Amino acid sequence: MISLDANILVYGVDSEAGTRHVRAQDIIRRASNANGALTEQAMFEFFHAATRKGRTTWDHAAAAIHDLLQSFTLLLPHRTIVEDVLDLQSRYLLGIWDARLLAVCAAHGCTHLLSEDLQDGARYDGVTAINPFDPANAAVIGSLL
Repeated sequence: MISLDANILVYGVDSEAGTRHVRAQDIIRRASNANGALTEQAMFEFFHAATRKGRTTWDHAAAAIHDLLQSFTLLLPHRTIVEDVLDLQSRYLLGIWDARLLAVCAAHGCTHLLSEDLQDGARYDGVTAINPFDPANAAVIGSLL
């Protein structure tokens, strides 16, 4: 299973993001057909980022979340989330929110997290971070989606 970070969702609604907008929309469409998953954290981060800087309206962002919930598996934190996050953060020297995102993905058996915010190719407790906007990753993305 793969998961998408909030930055991909934001680019998906930000028509001023140029090629990233087009690429993000393609990734979202393909991931929804390939058993993709989204964490509740990514959904909230998307909503905040998309509405905060005027990339889209509150109503449009809420409608986008509704659509995403129909197309993706929603990943929620497990009971051990606090311990898992602290463990990941200390071992990999991650920011707390990155560690939380990865901990939820790992707990649900995600093999890949598509994100431009983490070190491309790095592996965190079985979850490999892939930057979907790096052309060198096209073949990997193609095999995942």
